[in-house]
Amino acid sequence: MLGDVLTSTIIADQLKITYPNCQIDYLITPMAASLVKNHPSVDNLILASNKDFESFTSILKLAKKLKKNNYQLCIDSYGKNNSALLSYIVNATRRIGYKKWFSSLAYTDVIKNEPNRGIYKTGVALGSRMVLLKPLEKNIQWHLKPKIHLTVDEIEQGKQWLEQKGLDLTNSVTMISALGSSKEKTLPFKELASLLDFIVQNTETQILFNYIPNQIDQIKELYELCSLKTKEHIFLDAFAPNIRDFLKILHHCTAIIGNEGGAINMGKALDINTFAIFAPWINKSSWNIGEDGKNHVSVHLMDYKPNLYNNQSASTFKKKALSLYSHFEAGMMQKDLKSFLNHHY
Repeated sequence: MLGDVLTSTIIADQLKITYPNCQIDYLITPMAASLVKNHPSVDNLILASNKDFESFTSILKLAKKLKKNNYQLCIDSYGKNNSALLSYIVNATRRIGYKKWFSSLAYTDVIKNEPNRGIYKTGVALGSRMVLLKPLEKNIQWHLKPKIHLTVDEIEQGKQWLEQKGLDLTNSVTMISALGSSKEKTLPFKELASLLDFIVQNTETQILFNYIPNQIDQIKELYELCSLKTKEHIFLDAFAPNIRDFLKILHHCTAIIGNEGGAINMGKALDINTFAIFAPWINKSSWNIGEDGKNHVSVHLMDYKPNLYNNQSASTFKKKALSLYSHFEAGMMQKDLKSFLNHHY
């Protein structure tokens, strides 16, 4: 998951603070590598596909390749049984991972995934990464946040691309996170279209959608639900062909608004203003990274209708996600969204 990839980069940042001369390799999938490209705390990206983790044989093959590097330290921020097995076989001098049933077999240092809620009042997912450094550093920089690093040339390429697509960069541009990673993480299009109408009515901003070509039918469905005025502000055919190009474009946006997920986290890592709509079954406190009520704002059904949850955690309601969404109406978000828009447009 792209959000997990980004949050784990702060481990590398802290390691470079603690051990300035160390070499840090990041084991990563090819798709996610775009997020870590040019990161100053990562020396090498080692690409591994999902297939490399599908069987014991494939994990063993990957481990043999990694073992040649004679690692002194291996930090498993993924924390699954296959990554734990890989950590064990690589046989680094020190191996750090989360406390689970298999941990004592795989790691030399086992850490409880219990970040200090006094430090992480928002974005507990960051704390979950940083606690892995407790065996190595007493003075952990708990304030560290993920960053994406674009070159000057890439920023210029993003500007030129937008201009070629007909956008006027003297006016605001807004990226819409229209689709979550699943239907259970996507605000119904009727409500999202209503919010888009509200955004255009209040800002006259130019709108881009974050999507890939095979999602175009879903995007068109959303587009058709928008008002005629809103449609005039949407650049429907302007989409980035890959993640790195998306980042070049997102850099020039005033804000990214919509379903919480990888795109929202990319916006935060680029210091772009974000307004995130959480799925009703996601624990907001884990992923509302950097929320300050101004530059980064998030909303959750529990904020507006807490009685629906009866004091139970949001994560217990995953199976009821679609029915919960029926209660998540655009109107209830408009006050918070208007405040956000007033700050940035």
